[in-house]
Amino acid sequence: MNQTPGDDRKRDLEDIAEDALGVNFRSLRTFRDLFIRPNTVFRAYAAGDRETYTPSLRLWLVLIGLQLAISVLWGGYGGIMARNLADLSAARIATIESRTGVTIAEFADTAGQAAAVVHAPLVGGMTVLAVFLLGAFNRALRWPARLNLTFAVLTAGSVVGLLTLPFTMTGPGLEWVPPLLVLATYFITFYRGAPGVLAQSASGAVFKGAAFSLTVILLVIVGGLLMSLTALAWAVLTLTP
Repeated sequence: MNQTPGDDRKRDLEDIAEDALGVNFRSLRTFRDLFIRPNTVFRAYAAGDRETYTPSLRLWLVLIGLQLAISVLWGGYGGIMARNLADLSAARIATIESRTGVTIAEFADTAGQAAAVVHAPLVGGMTVLAVFLLGAFNRALRWPARLNLTFAVLTAGSVVGLLTLPFTMTGPGLEWVPPLLVLATYFITFYRGAPGVLAQSASGAVFKGAAFSLTVILLVIVGGLLMSLTALAWAVLTLTP
């Protein structure tokens, strides 16, 4: 991408501000542009531009960390595990408590701590498989570009997921809202960012956006299931005498 002296001066000022204030303006600009002009972000990632925008994987990891921190207000992953385990029958709860020697609340807390640790590697590891689908959409894309584009879509969805976290954490009734909004965000971000990068027509962007969004949400669900199973298995192994 062509750089002008004005661009260079602006970037120098941003670097000074980052050093003085600890504010990462490039990351803020990346978040902003993913929602305002995603096609610009997509084109920069596809071109291998490493200066204009922050690598999207880094942004996604920041959002996962924020999600973990904010979820503590509602009991964290331990609270989620406790609500899920509350649906078990009294006999199964008694079996877990008898086998581990702790209460179901303590079991849920241990499982929640494990879930917090394995969330990023398991969910991220599953969703990164979507890079192969992007490769099918545009074989000319290099692997770093595919990774950045994949996590750019995931980052936009994670912002919405973070904003709707209270719906997820406050119990049954509205827990279907966040996944639906995140799925819609995946599609809209892909559709608006795809022209000239991943699709050459509006119909192609619609078709590919739908395919990519559904694939990613399925991978997120699978990753979440693996996270839960891994966390529960860890709690059983570590608590069983």
